[in-house]
Amino acid sequence: MRLRAIIIDDEQTGIETLKFLIEKYITDVKIVAQTTIASDAIELIENYMPEIVFLDISMPEMDGFELLEKLSWKNFHLVFTTAHQEYGLKALKNGAFDYLLKPIDHKDLKLAVEKIKLKLVNEKNILPEMDFTPLNELQQLPTNKLAITSKQGVEYVELTDIISLESRSNYTLIYLNNDRTLLTPKTLKEFETQLCNGNTQYIRVHNSFIINLHKVLRYIKDTDDIIMTNNQKIPLAKSRREVFMNWLEV
Repeated sequence: MRLRAIIIDDEQTGIETLKFLIEKYITDVKIVAQTTIASDAIELIENYMPEIVFLDISMPEMDGFELLEKLSWKNFHLVFTTAHQEYGLKALKNGAFDYLLKPIDHKDLKLAVEKIKLKLVNEKNILPEMDFTPLNELQQLPTNKLAITSKQGVEYVELTDIISLESRSNYTLIYLNNDRTLLTPKTLKEFETQLCNGNTQYIRVHNSFIINLHKVLRYIKDTDDIIMTNNQKIPLAKSRREVFMNWLEV
């Protein structure tokens, strides 16, 4: 279970200390973003939609409680970090899953993360009994739709509507029919595993692109560019040329 986390602390030393503890003592947690600026944290949280947010309470621009009030997306496990023990009760009342006192002890950190993992596992085991399939399992089912998570929520997209998928660091930008796009906090590698394995409709033609072969308009041999039905020009990597040419049967 790989969990993505964001660290928000107005002191860079606080961020570096927590990163060090996570990298040394915690497995399956990846720091996807960090910031010392509270206002920037709002955009980071709503763009990355992480499983865990480590949030300092005492910050000059706005404190952790004020920051929470400004969020429109709060579906994460909140772990407050603070040097003030008296904030503990208020933190829990404000929806914190846990809080860690500075200087943070790696045992307390590990316990907090393990409790989050346990909660997620329990939720996964309970939901099928309610005749409801978790989204991460639903995305793996053989179906004509794909569940796409974005900061607006979850949208079920017809596979035939997907033209291409483009890697944007830890995100993927999905190009759809009718000039629509969706940005999702999921890597292109994850989509490759989901769409390309055993499916001849989708292939990864470049380190940054997966295409729907049914949406190819033409291929330009001189430049090794693939033109899609939305006029998107996609480069064909040399390592993928043979696979693509076999599909073209040329």
